[in-house]
Amino acid sequence: MEDRHRRGRMRSAGVPHTTPRVRRDGRRGNGSAVELFTVIAGSAPQRMCIACRITADRDQLTRFVIRPDQRPAIVHDVSATLPGRGAWVHPDEKCLQRALKSNAFARAFRTKVASSDLPRIDTEPKENG
Repeated sequence: MEDRHRRGRMRSAGVPHTTPRVRRDGRRGNGSAVELFTVIAGSAPQRMCIACRITADRDQLTRFVIRPDQRPAIVHDVSATLPGRGAWVHPDEKCLQRALKSNAFARAFRTKVASSDLPRIDTEPKENG
């Protein structure tokens, strides 16, 4: 009885169980070699803006990374492929100003950030680097 209740609590609300179950005789699943996977069509990767804390699709936000060479600086990652920890911000001036004022970049990168390392609003790079 206790097992039944525990199994029911582990399932997410509305999400079907996708891992094969083990039967009492020790075999897995329903005997077939095909496993079913649930894929939600149309779902894009989600990221959270570090300034306004609103979750949005990845293509609606801009990524910044910290460049750890001789003098660290925060750079705009245009292609979203640079290595390292990224911080996502809405591409409008209001969110970027809020992130700069609230020390959000230091929290996102989990390190101390000097004011000279912060990105400038007046420059918009066309490519990485």
